[in-house]
Amino acid sequence: MASDTRKFQVGIFVLSAAFVGIVAAIWLGANRYFADEVTMVTYFSESVQGLDPGSDVKFRGVPGGRVEQISIAPDDQLIEVTMSIHSNIADVIHRDETLRAQLQLAGITGLRYIEIDHQSGDSLRKSPVLKFTPEHPVLSSTPSSFAAIQEALQQIYDNVMGIDFTGISDDIRTTLKAADDILRDDRLQRILSSMAELSESASRVTANVERITEDVDVAPAIDELRGVTAEARGFLSELREEQLADELRSTLEEFGGVAQSTQSFVFGLNDTVERIDRSLDNLETLTNDLSQQPSRLLFSNPPAPR
Repeated sequence: MASDTRKFQVGIFVLSAAFVGIVAAIWLGANRYFADEVTMVTYFSESVQGLDPGSDVKFRGVPGGRVEQISIAPDDQLIEVTMSIHSNIADVIHRDETLRAQLQLAGITGLRYIEIDHQSGDSLRKSPVLKFTPEHPVLSSTPSSFAAIQEALQQIYDNVMGIDFTGISDDIRTTLKAADDILRDDRLQRILSSMAELSESASRVTANVERITEDVDVAPAIDELRGVTAEARGFLSELREEQLADELRSTLEEFGGVAQSTQSFVFGLNDTVERIDRSLDNLETLTNDLSQQPSRLLFSNPPAPR
């Protein structure tokens, strides 16, 4: 009798659990069915590995929907993701053109979800271009951080592979050979020897100068130079005054008159010197004639020879 009672209790428990499960499923389904949601689609040009139907759709970290379906877009290139978005978030998406859908990793499990957030700069211009007309409102997407890193690494790899390492190696080899030839040249050794001798000569000159000036007291010369500098400054300050400037102008005018008189005197002196030179030439000519024919001094021209 006790066994039948226990069986009856177990049966009641199982039926109650099944009833609760069915009610919960019906309630969850009805809640999902009657929820105020909007169907939207987004398109990705990268792999959506780890994103499955039922994955979360979040608006800046806040749950805002779920993924309904993942398929290939009509152009056979992009990946079409159909989402159910809460109506209030859908209204925000329609009003803000800087919102973009982006794939994000959910921890370290490898699963992904869709994050809707504000973007700027190049991220706004990297949305895939659609060559067809979607059936639902479109939420533009932007590449994920992993895709951006992969693209940057690929670009770095392409740049590295584009470097002409062979040409650079040949240039380095040629440069090293030329440097080796220069170092082995005897002329370089002579130049280095000459530079060493020049350095020793400079050291000796410096030592001689130090020895000569060792007992020389340069302080008086410096003081005298400072005094001359002070007098020059005083003279320049006085020269700025109007009275001294007028006196200097008058002096310069008088000096100009003297210079003109001197110039006239020099010109007259030059004329006198030229006349003296001509007289000396005539005197020299007369002296030569008298030395050859002395009779011309007392008589006329000599008679013609027989």
